[in-house]
Amino acid sequence: MYPYTLFWDIGLYDICLTVGIIMALVIYDLYMSKRKIPSKVQNFYLLAGVAAIVLGIVSAGLFQSIYNWIETGKFVFMGTTFYGGLIGGVIVFFAVFFAVGKYLFKENEHKKYFSDLFEVAPCCITIAHAFGRIGCLFAGCCFGKEVDGFPGIKMTVHYKGSDNYVGYFLPTQAYEAVFLFALFAVTSTLYFKRKDVNFIVYTIGYGIWRFALEYLRADDRGALIPGITPSQFISIIIVLIGVGMIVYKVFKSHKKGAVKK
Repeated sequence: MYPYTLFWDIGLYDICLTVGIIMALVIYDLYMSKRKIPSKVQNFYLLAGVAAIVLGIVSAGLFQSIYNWIETGKFVFMGTTFYGGLIGGVIVFFAVFFAVGKYLFKENEHKKYFSDLFEVAPCCITIAHAFGRIGCLFAGCCFGKEVDGFPGIKMTVHYKGSDNYVGYFLPTQAYEAVFLFALFAVTSTLYFKRKDVNFIVYTIGYGIWRFALEYLRADDRGALIPGITPSQFISIIIVLIGVGMIVYKVFKSHKKGAVKK
């Protein structure tokens, strides 16, 4: 909608993304403080998370550039993709977690509270992602299919070979932002009820949602496999990870029951 900058080359997208990251850090601090976790461990998780965010942003741009290179043959560092940032961020986090953690915690204390981190992470990711999608709406990226009028909204976007194409498009950015705020509410509720299922809810819930939403998108997202977008392919993988976690939990629970008998 408003891809232009506001001041000092800062745009509404940058502001929304920054607010999202700050909110994620605030949520982490508030939520983790409710559990009995040593401050040293909490601070270590936080520092690893900040490193993941910074390098995850770089990874988001790198993944989009790879998509563009596969499709056009030109490697241009332009644009970002959420899944690219998520994958890169996870890799960086675990690299810090294992490589640095073993030197800071001689008795592997940082590993004892990993389940708590697993539960709070979806809350932080969803709130940051939601604000990021609002930024996408202002920036005119990640838009939906073109329509004649309602329920579309007027946007200036990069479309049909033009950098300033004006038309009415489905606001898929807003759809996803609403879904992510709702998912944040669900995962937050589950976190405080200590249900230990947040990772499963996030991977399956967001994976299915994103796979379906891709059919309404019209922006260029690159191509890896004919018939589905890169994001749909990754969505399938993360849903399978979530299903795998369910199988693991059921097997673990069944095994414990068998031992008690």
